[in-house]
Amino acid sequence: MSDHNFLKSVKTVSFYTFLSRILGLARDILCAGFFGTSMVWDAFTIAFRLPNLFRRLFGEGALSAAFIPVFTEYLETKDRKEAWELARNLGTILFCLLAGIVIVGEATFCIVPRLTDLQPKWDLVFDLLLIMFPYVMFICLVAFSMAILNSLKHFLVPVLAPIILNLCWIFGIVVVASIFGHTAREKIVCVSYAILFAGFAQLGIQLPALRRFGMDFRPIFNLSHPALKRIFKLMGPTIFGLAIVQINVLLDSLIAVGFAPPAEGKEAFALFGREFLYPLKTGAASSLYYGDRLIQFPLGVFGIALANVIFPLFSAHAARQEWSNFKSTLNNAIRLMLFIGVPASIGLILLRQPLVELFYERKAFDAESTMRTTSVIFFYSIAVWAYCGLHVIVRAFYSLKDTKTPMKVGVCMVALNLVLNLTLIWFFKVGGLALATSISAILQLIVLVIILKKRLDFSFDRELISSFLITCAGTLFMAAACISSHKYLSSIFDNDSLTSKLARLIAPLIASLAVYFIVSFLLKSTELKQLMRKGKNKKIAVAEPEE
Repeated sequence: MSDHNFLKSVKTVSFYTFLSRILGLARDILCAGFFGTSMVWDAFTIAFRLPNLFRRLFGEGALSAAFIPVFTEYLETKDRKEAWELARNLGTILFCLLAGIVIVGEATFCIVPRLTDLQPKWDLVFDLLLIMFPYVMFICLVAFSMAILNSLKHFLVPVLAPIILNLCWIFGIVVVASIFGHTAREKIVCVSYAILFAGFAQLGIQLPALRRFGMDFRPIFNLSHPALKRIFKLMGPTIFGLAIVQINVLLDSLIAVGFAPPAEGKEAFALFGREFLYPLKTGAASSLYYGDRLIQFPLGVFGIALANVIFPLFSAHAARQEWSNFKSTLNNAIRLMLFIGVPASIGLILLRQPLVELFYERKAFDAESTMRTTSVIFFYSIAVWAYCGLHVIVRAFYSLKDTKTPMKVGVCMVALNLVLNLTLIWFFKVGGLALATSISAILQLIVLVIILKKRLDFSFDRELISSFLITCAGTLFMAAACISSHKYLSSIFDNDSLTSKLARLIAPLIASLAVYFIVSFLLKSTELKQLMRKGKNKKIAVAEPEE
């Protein structure tokens, strides 16, 4: 992939991801107004996260990370027919595996509530899981299809999948829930069915694109295929490596529900013969969800988009053993990640309250919900740059066909996150759960970067160090502009009208972006030139394949 095409792909993926995030924000605004930070939404966040965890493990996470390097190698070194046979074979196996998981899951969610005396909040979790768990099959097959298309350097159709999810979700809450839902519980059931339908629609748009590239959907079941052994060998450790953040987020949600008082009104629980007050309140999982959604906006628009585009490039360089190009591409990806991630972290911290007030605070989402959600955003925002970096660095390991290292580091971080969760909630309440995730992500990134530096025997070049200093300088000026403009506007627009909320967010946001890009331009930031460049001139450090 040429320099120009690489950046063009990043921009294309970023644009449609941005559109998806806008729609996702719209759906969250609607849901916040309907459900607020309630027990109903707490239950939904857990029921929705479980299928998405499987998506990370068997879809765009473990399977894709193991499949893309091997499939790319087949495309580069073997006949394309062999590559398609590998894809068909793995797709058949994946379909059978997912069908089994869904059957077992549905049976479990049906039987467990009938065998145990659960609190109402957990009863609702199981009811929603019964509806949404089959989404696992659809979304994992979607992620597998996306991996094939990304390996073929086709990024448009895959990036449309989340847009379809958001459109179906919005239709479910605005139309279906309005017609069939009279209580909060009935409305959330309508949303759950809309998500299940979205999985079917997401898969439907991938299949024609695959067929155009030559995919044959007739099943092949050959467990002795030599490439499958390599993929399964890579997959095992990857399950923990790439999905680590999602596992931590799921643990956060389970703890948020489990350490909040039940609906019956009991304020304390017994442990080791002593009574302890619950450290969290009902709605803690909801606050985590809303905070995480706002954090995912910059992460998804650029961080994940960059990682998805660069992974096949890493894999191609590794397959050809073009190590100088590999290092050059890695350095460039890190520079771009820091250029976006560092100011995004600071900006979210500074604008967290006007963000929540504008987008969420209405109807069922009250001032207390805002306070709790801003606490979550503050602690999550500390590590936005690290979340972006993890997507890039972990994929660098996977392109080297090393999945054990991220797995080992990931397991340690899951354990650390659990310990920090159970410790920090007593001091920072729901914010402690977000802080634990941020600390774990930062430490995971640092450890993986140190290991990768030793593995590839590379150092951060002068351009990267210079770029980081320019980024820090731009961020400092940006923060000053943000604080001063927000303080000034808050003194003028001091009521809760929509106009005031818009002014307190949009004006400081525009001022911050303007100052950051002006300072970066004056300091001759290479990353700014890359992102703004439209022509093919001025070569950047994303290397062409060696001849």
